Amino acid sequence: MKNTKIAGITLALSSLFLLTNCKKQAESPLLQNDLKTSGTQTNAVNTLALLFNGDASNGSSNVWKDINVEQTGTVTTVNDETGTLCWSFNKPIGSHRAEGHGAKNFQAVEGSDIYIGWTSKLYIPLTLKTEAVFQWKAYPTSKAKANHPLMLRTNNGRLELQHFDENHTATVPWSIALTSGTWQQFVVRMKVSEDDTVGFIEFWYNGVQQTFTNGSKRLKCRTLDSDYCDPKWGVYGGDSSKVTHVVKKIRIASTYADAAQ
Repeated sequence: MKNTKIAGITLALSSLFLLTNCKKQAESPLLQNDLKTSGTQTNAVNTLALLFNGDASNGSSNVWKDINVEQTGTVTTVNDETGTLCWSFNKPIGSHRAEGHGAKNFQAVEGSDIYIGWTSKLYIPLTLKTEAVFQWKAYPTSKAKANHPLMLRTNNGRLELQHFDENHTATVPWSIALTSGTWQQFVVRMKVSEDDTVGFIEFWYNGVQQTFTNGSKRLKCRTLDSDYCDPKWGVYGGDSSKVTHVVKKIRIASTYADAAQ
């Protein structure tokens, strides 16, 4: 009788173990799926790689160090065709400048290796010459030699990337035909340095890495001037005509992928 009871208890425990084990095995793929999904979601946003987010939805006080307008120029926000809030830099006829000086709470230093990305659309007469629609501007200007080591401007029907050396001598390592009313994406990789043997730039246009006039995809050059440099977007110059520059997805990051979002 005692042996029968023991056998019954043993059988019951074995059944319970098998049932529990089967349940764990049945749940295991779901748990693994959850872990895989969780890992994918975490890796999708690399918070360490994104150094600055200049979205208009973050508000002017969190993006710009200063707003620089002259005459009747303005810096406002508008929605694009997808409902994304964008910066709108508006330079009327007779106005000289409408720019945003960024990036709030971020500062590149000697040796920084950064990617600056943005997407923008210019409404502009194709023959208009401007001083800049993007600047890597030196501060304080009283101590600057190059003043703005890197600029993007319009000139004679072209969109030109300019580099300025410490003698303020300009070269044009890249240019393309200027278009009006078309979204264009830009990413500049920059090794920040006062030493032109250390500093360099690389450049992507609409997702394609560009080859410079030197035949290389990397331009060795001086990329730091005065005490520090900051990015500026908008419209500078071209006083004789009205220009609107709409800019979105401003990013500064330590990887290309995060700057090109």
